[in-house]
Amino acid sequence: MDNENFPAGLPANAQSGAGQCCHLKADGSRCKANVRMGSRYCFFHDPESAADRHAAQVSGGKERSRSTAVLPRDTPDMPLTTAANVIGLLAQTINQVRRGEIDPHVSNAVGYLAGILLKAADKNELEQRLARLEAVLDGQRANAAPESDIEFVNPTARS
Repeated sequence: MDNENFPAGLPANAQSGAGQCCHLKADGSRCKANVRMGSRYCFFHDPESAADRHAAQVSGGKERSRSTAVLPRDTPDMPLTTAANVIGLLAQTINQVRRGEIDPHVSNAVGYLAGILLKAADKNELEQRLARLEAVLDGQRANAAPESDIEFVNPTARS
């Protein structure tokens, strides 16, 4: 490989990394990022991309400082006691994201929490059904005659 593509002082064994940025870090190790097309450096170390890097940093800073779109505090709560209520909430949330009224991150949280709510509601319903069945069984046991008084009759047995 031609040594003119690498900075002076780069160890010979590091010169075999074709497509790898040739920037040397403070500890002497080489940057492991891929080079930009037509350059020996990655985006972060290419001296010719300084203006692009600065623009990306400014854009990222503006994006991070942008306030998250959320609903007003006086937005009424929705009932969430049935699956139909939750479906209605999800449909409304999808439309609010589409209109830019709420941030997609907020809608992701709503969707995640709605899933948890539906699972909890299913578990609650099963627990209530089990409690009712146990109550019926307990009532039947209380009304049953003592076991010593029960006589088993085998209908297939011959007398």
